[in-house]
Amino acid sequence: MMILAPLKRRFELYVQNETGASAIEAALCFPIVLMLMFGCFQYGLFYNNATELNHNFQEASRQVKLMTDPSDNELLSLYQGKYGYVNPQDIALSVSRVNRYGESFAEVNMTYSYVISIPLLPKYAVTSSYKNLVLISSEI
Repeated sequence: MMILAPLKRRFELYVQNETGASAIEAALCFPIVLMLMFGCFQYGLFYNNATELNHNFQEASRQVKLMTDPSDNELLSLYQGKYGYVNPQDIALSVSRVNRYGESFAEVNMTYSYVISIPLLPKYAVTSSYKNLVLISSEI
């Protein structure tokens, strides 16, 4: 029994020693905090781009209202010029002319897709859709 007493005392000192515990906690929490930070940053980029695109397409819609009998190609090129700094491959755009209520309209459908890439997690795709019906005036 005398031999076990020093071992027991060492074990008790070892259990009470807490040096390095905060380093281990930080090492365990750091990847989670890093993933949250990158996720917030990536989603912020997506939201900023989607808001900027929405604003640009609203401006293009105002310009369409001032055009006199534009063709489908003119409408498409006007909206395509409003991508800004967003990658055009991430945007699906369709502009068509429709007749409703006895008037001529330009129907604009835009979908912006973005892939959120967070370290240690699978990629997550998010999309933002925009649909607008713009009256094409025949008289200014």
